[in-house]
Order: sequence, then structure tokens, then C-alpha cells
Amino acid sequence: MANMISSILVIIATIVLFLFAVNKFSKSIERVAGDKMKYYLSKATSGPIRATFLGGIVNAIIQSNTALTVTLVGLVNAGLVTLRGSLGVVIGSNVGNTLTSQLLAFNVMAFAPVFIVIGFMMRRFENPVKHYSSSVFYFGLMFLSLSYLQLLFAPYFDSPMLLKFISGIDSVSLAILIGVIGASILQSSTATSAIAITLASTGLLNFDQAFGIVVGSGVGTTVTALLASLVMNTAAQRTAFAHLWFNITTVILTLVFYTPIKSFIYFVDAGTSQLIANAHLFVSILTAMVLLLIFNVYLKFVTLIIPEKGFFHKIRGAIDKKHEAPLVRSR
Repeated sequence: MANMISSILVIIATIVLFLFAVNKFSKSIERVAGDKMKYYLSKATSGPIRATFLGGIVNAIIQSNTALTVTLVGLVNAGLVTLRGSLGVVIGSNVGNTLTSQLLAFNVMAFAPVFIVIGFMMRRFENPVKHYSSSVFYFGLMFLSLSYLQLLFAPYFDSPMLLKFISGIDSVSLAILIGVIGASILQSSTATSAIAITLASTGLLNFDQAFGIVVGSGVGTTVTALLASLVMNTAAQRTAFAHLWFNITTVILTLVFYTPIKSFIYFVDAGTSQLIANAHLFVSILTAMVLLLIFNVYLKFVTLIIPEKGFFHKIRGAIDKKHEAPLVRSR
């Protein structure tokens, strides 16, 4: 019993280390490219296609849908990005977020110690090399912690209790729900997806289970931006909702076309991790294409759901009054 508790604590500690590395990596990238990122995002107003490519590139670099969307919502609130431009960035950012899945499929974990050593050595140099040291170091730490997670789970592959729990995830819909809950708690679709794919690479999760969790994680990670937008203007709230709706659309397309999507993905002879990564990329691109084809309908739908003087506007007003009340009393 004591050994089991000790093992569980080590697994939890490894997951915490991974989340710490993800957070630090995202923040270090933001620190390195923060001003430039905001500048380029503010220019994403000329058209949805350009904005989509920009969103994809930026999120492929920073690997944090939450950080990018919260930044975008803030820029929309400040009037630096139009609602039309922000929707394009949202579409692209969700496609760019699939890069982590591809990196895991290509077994970047094997090179994790190299990145850690290089990142540490870079700190000994002067800028601009030193400027990028934290990003390289924490990039390596992310994947090193995932490789440890693989090793830690290995002894439990034959555990009746664990196998019973996993066998209970008997549908893609349930796996998606687990992904939604997991990403809502961890506040990172990247982390949730990475853990699911890592467990799939060990054989602990099958394709249906891991892919469902990956798809659901996209919905769960929208919570932060939605909460942040409550104290912002209507355009910012619409941007946050557009992010949620992209991921809901991905879930709908996945459930409706699951069998043909799976058949198409399985045309490529690859391991489970690669198949999941390819499926994640495919459904993200599919959703992006659908929403770009009906972009004006997408824009009108978001505007209709979040009206100028609607429910969320009243919430913002209530929050503003709550903050103003102590100031009035103090006078």
C-alpha cells in the first residue's frame, strides 16, 4: 500500500513538473516574442486567410492556445484587432496547436536531454543567445517529463483497477468529455493532449480513447479566455466565444464523420501516436476549411449569440459596479 501511494505521488509530481515546464516554456516564448507577437496580431485585419496563417504560425511557436487567445481577446478589447481579424487568428491558432502532437509522434522525447543541456549552456553566453536559453531549456524539460511519465506508467499496464477504468472509456463521446474536463482542470489543451498521446504510445490508451481526449481538450482550454472576456467589451467576448465555437465545431465534425476520418487516417501505415497526431491535424484543418468557407456566416453567428446588450454585457456591468462600489463608499 505504501509503495502504491509513493508511486502515485511520483506520477503526480511528474505531471506537475510537466505542467510547470509547459507554463515556463509558454511564458519564456511570450517574453522573447511578446511585443512582436502583439504587433503582428494587430496587423491581422486585412482578411481571414492572412489572419488564419498568422494565427497558425504564432501558436505553432508559443504552443499555448490559452495564452494566444487571452492576448488576442485583450487586443480586441483595446481596439487593436478587429473582430473579423480575430476570428481568422482563432481559426489558425487551433491548427497551429497541433504541432505538439506531431512532435510527440516523431519521438522528440528522445532528444529532450539534449535540449536541456543546450538550454543550460546557452545561459553562459551573452545576449542574444542567452535570451533564448529558457525557451530551449523548458522545451526539453517538457518532453523529458513526458518520457519519465511513460516509464512510471509502465509497471501498471497489467493493473486490473487501471485496465477496468480504461476499458470503461468505451466510446469516443466519453473520451471527448474526459478531454474537456481534463483540459478545464489543467487549463492547457497542449498538456492534456500530450499526456493522452504519451499514454497511447505505451499502449495504455487506444486510438479512439486518446484521439477523443485530444479533441475534447480543445473545448476545455477555452474556459480561461471566456472568463477573461467577461470584464471586457462585446467584441472581446465574441472573440472568446469564437474560440469556443471552433472547438465545438471540431467535436461535431469528429462525431458525425468519425468512421470516414478514421478510415482515411489509417491509410497511412504508422504507429498509434502518429495516427493520433495526423487525425488531430486533419480534423483541425477540416474545421478551419469549413469555417473559412462560411466565414461571413461564422461572423454573423458569433455576433448573434453575443449581442451588443446581451447577457454577457450585463455580467460585465455587474462586475464593473461591484468594483466601483467601494470607491463610492470611500468618497
